[in-house]
This record gives sequence, C-alpha cells and structure tokens, in this order.
Amino acid sequence: MPHFLTPTTHTHAQCTGSTNTDLIRAIADGIHQHHLPHLYTTDHQTAGRGQHGRSWISGANNVFLSLYIPIGHKEFDLSQLSGLLSLAVGHQIAHLEIIQTINQTYANNQLPPIGVKWANDVGFYDNQQNTFKKLAGILIEPVFKKINDKNTLVGVVVGVGLNVNHTPMIQDGLYQATCLKDLKPDLNLSAHELYIPMSNAIFKSIQICNACQDKNELNIFINEFNKIHLLHNKSVHIFIQNNMTDIHANGICVGIGNHGELLLKNNDEIIPIYAGMAKIEGNF
Repeated sequence: MPHFLTPTTHTHAQCTGSTNTDLIRAIADGIHQHHLPHLYTTDHQTAGRGQHGRSWISGANNVFLSLYIPIGHKEFDLSQLSGLLSLAVGHQIAHLEIIQTINQTYANNQLPPIGVKWANDVGFYDNQQNTFKKLAGILIEPVFKKINDKNTLVGVVVGVGLNVNHTPMIQDGLYQATCLKDLKPDLNLSAHELYIPMSNAIFKSIQICNACQDKNELNIFINEFNKIHLLHNKSVHIFIQNNMTDIHANGICVGIGNHGELLLKNNDEIIPIYAGMAKIEGNF
C-alpha cells in the first residue's frame, strides 16, 4: 500500500508532551497544510492522553504515533467522521505482521489471542491473572481550523500508542499492560521500524471506513471485526467514565452496530452502547 512518510510529512521528536496535541496545534496554526496527511512521532511523551482523560505515558523504545488524516475526497482522505474509525484502526493494528506472528504461536500453544477490545484497546485477556492486558491504545480527535473566519472541521488525528519493548505500570487498576517483548522474548524490534507499517495500517482503516458507506462492505467489516473482538459473545458490564462501582448497562455482547456502537443483548432487548468502559463479567 502506498504511504506518505517522506521527510516533509514526518516530524519526529526525542521527547514531547503529546504527539496528538502537537499535531492538532500544527494543523490548526497552519504549520502543516490541512489538506495533506502528516505524521508525528516521538521517543518519549510526558503528557499523553487516553480515553476518558486517562494518561498514556509509556517507556522508551515504544511507539507514540499520531497521524493526521484530512476529511475530503482524495484517495487517502476520510470521507466522513464515523464511530467505526477507532474499531477499524484497532482491527488493522491487530493484523500487524508481528502481532499475527505472536498470535500464531499462541494458537499453537492454546493461549488467548491478541484482539480488539471495544472501543479503543488492543490486547488480550490473561485467563490466569483474570485481567485484560493492554498492548495498544487508540485516541481519535477531530481537528478544526479557522477558514474564512469560521471554525471548520478539516480532518482527524489518529493517535496510537503501542508497547513494544517496555511495559508501563498501570496505576488505576482498570487493566494491566503488556508489550511485544513480553509476549515474544526473542524480539529484536525497534519502535521506529513500526512507523511505516502502523501508518499504512491507519490508511487502510480509512479506506475501510470509506467503503463502509456501502451496506455490503459494512456487513463484511462488522463480520471481520467480530472475529477478533474480545467481547463478542461474552457477558459484559458497562461503566461510565472512571466510575467502576455503578454498572451502567450489562448484557451479552452480540457485536457492533452500523456506527461502531457496542450491542448488548439483555433478555430480548438489544441495547446500543455508544460510550463507556466495557469489562467482561467477573474480570478484574
């Protein structure tokens, strides 16, 4: 697949606060043209953001990557903002060659596979420790720019953090972390080597989202996503924000809807969930 990682479209820093924040500001301020993709990466970030305001701060030689995608009508532009986008990105990240190699080894040893946990996490469920092990997180943010004195939506920034060689400590206990090196001890892989394949995975997810405007293509993606969706056919509890005491909704996950929402079946009712944190019942 073609990619845009030329010296003029890739900015790398040794350390920054947040690649998402930096890139959003650069587009809004006109440092980079808003009708072209641009990639920001860093070796270390000090103020990374995750879902629900959580921090995403990891260690050296992990991936901190933010890719700006215009909303427009060119080949690699996003046609329209959709809740399917984070799912498509997670689906493609889970299909990176290194992750598929690990999954093949795990399958041969009857170990749980790496997949996607709705809506923004890539990882696996550790049955022995009864917890979700997070390998990668996704944060998608809209980008606005003032055009003709009007704040205009011009694109999105897709941020992905992937633990490659270091496992961060998780303070709030909502899940635990893992890294590729933990899962494949003989791994000799630099985070920088993943910039191009991960960016191309994001471009592929854009193509998937655009194609999903066709109903048949949408059904194909939903079926493919459910194959690696870790919540599918599981009893799930939904919590809102950081409130892990009060269950907002619960039911059996029967898949995702046409807009990326999680579908839970409770008795004979299908409950759509558009936001919240999902946990498998009994998983801590």
